Amino acid sequence: WGLGSDGTVGANKTAIKIIGDRTNLYVQGYFSYDSKKSGGTTTSHLRFGKQPIRSPYLVFNADYIACHNKSFLYHYDILKGLRKDGTFVLNCPWDIKELDEKLPASIKQFIAKNNISFYIIDALKIASDVGLGNRINMVMQTAFFKLAKVLPVDEALGYLKDDIEEMYGRKGTNIVKMNQDAVDKSINELVKVDVPKDWADAQEENLPFKNEPDFIKNIQRVMARDEGDELPTSAFKGMEDGTFPNGTTTYEKRGIAPMVPEWQIDKCIQCGRCSYICPHATIRPFLLDDSEEKRKPDTFKTAKAIGKGLENYQWRIQVSPMDCTGCANCADICPVKEKALIMKPAEHEMEMESENWEFATTVKLKEGLMDKYTIKGSQFLRPLFEFNGACPGCGETPYIKLITQLFGDRMMISNATGCSSIYGASAPSMPYTVNTEGKGPAWINPLFEDAAEFGLGLQMGVKQNREKLSV
Repeated sequence: WGLGSDGTVGANKTAIKIIGDRTNLYVQGYFSYDSKKSGGTTTSHLRFGKQPIRSPYLVFNADYIACHNKSFLYHYDILKGLRKDGTFVLNCPWDIKELDEKLPASIKQFIAKNNISFYIIDALKIASDVGLGNRINMVMQTAFFKLAKVLPVDEALGYLKDDIEEMYGRKGTNIVKMNQDAVDKSINELVKVDVPKDWADAQEENLPFKNEPDFIKNIQRVMARDEGDELPTSAFKGMEDGTFPNGTTTYEKRGIAPMVPEWQIDKCIQCGRCSYICPHATIRPFLLDDSEEKRKPDTFKTAKAIGKGLENYQWRIQVSPMDCTGCANCADICPVKEKALIMKPAEHEMEMESENWEFATTVKLKEGLMDKYTIKGSQFLRPLFEFNGACPGCGETPYIKLITQLFGDRMMISNATGCSSIYGASAPSMPYTVNTEGKGPAWINPLFEDAAEFGLGLQMGVKQNREKLSV
């Protein structure tokens, strides 16, 4: 299980190539992706055997499962299909003592009851230390070769280093060395977990019930777990015309970012550029009046707002850490020499800021205080395109977000198939949403060249309706 853009798929293709070329084993790889673009979920199904493999099957009875992003633990049945006495490897920043608190009860139960060999490794730290950023592929591939025992470890890692030279040689010796260093450093960083016996009886903590719409509980959650094919037709009652509700991405809370921006209140000049540039609408400015200031949480720090007409308000830049993708656009665009946004480990920010985000969503919009056709003024308007599935750092979605801030309550969108249709409405993830009056963009995805003609039809229909109303 990998995160799109972390190198997992490429590394697994390398493993297939090494084993297929260097042994007498037959090999097969089958890769499936969700449609969240870079930053989405990838699953790599690898099979090796002495008999010819006639078709590209999925692996339903695995000897080895690796989870390359800890957020998957809370969204998928990650160990489904792992055989008794199998091996599970988890990339996470936790030490052994923290596992008891962090792992879901279902994972702990499965590991304990099925005698799973459980290993952890902090792949992100290793990759960062050698200069690879979030490219954890070589770290996790080293773990695979050490534990899967398809080849003798030393032999396999030698082949892996040879392939690194072949793959990255044209990019320079520095890139080759960083990847080879990742292999060398990873081999001794795997930690085997002695599974406590009481994990077999682990129970989930009873969390407060969230009042979510039926669509979210009965359809979206199921589809997001990759179990949508198990939904009966009757589950879609009331959706026979093919429409999906708007604003469903707000319930996803994927938590995929390794690093999340932290606001430095004393360095912020209140320019609004961080919100303006954010591809996913996960960082926003908020103005608080006196009543909101009185009921805010203690951790919700604010500064006196700067600007004509803002004298009676307090200013806050708030991040939604569970929706952020960690692209760092906001930190990069900050014009202050000593940045007002600093990228920090996501887990800490999720603990600190998730409740603050929930409070921020209750703060009323303060429209009309500034010219909305300025950078700062536009960012006080509610984005009606939020938490989309585009690649982290996408350069296109900030424009769409801005358009919805200015005109979204009366937009109709005829969207040709392409990137914008995938991040714009990939069922069940609908980032187009509505304002407090229930008004927002209407979106449809005609196929390819039909989009312009369909859009013309929409415009003609609106024009006719207006002419009839004016008679």
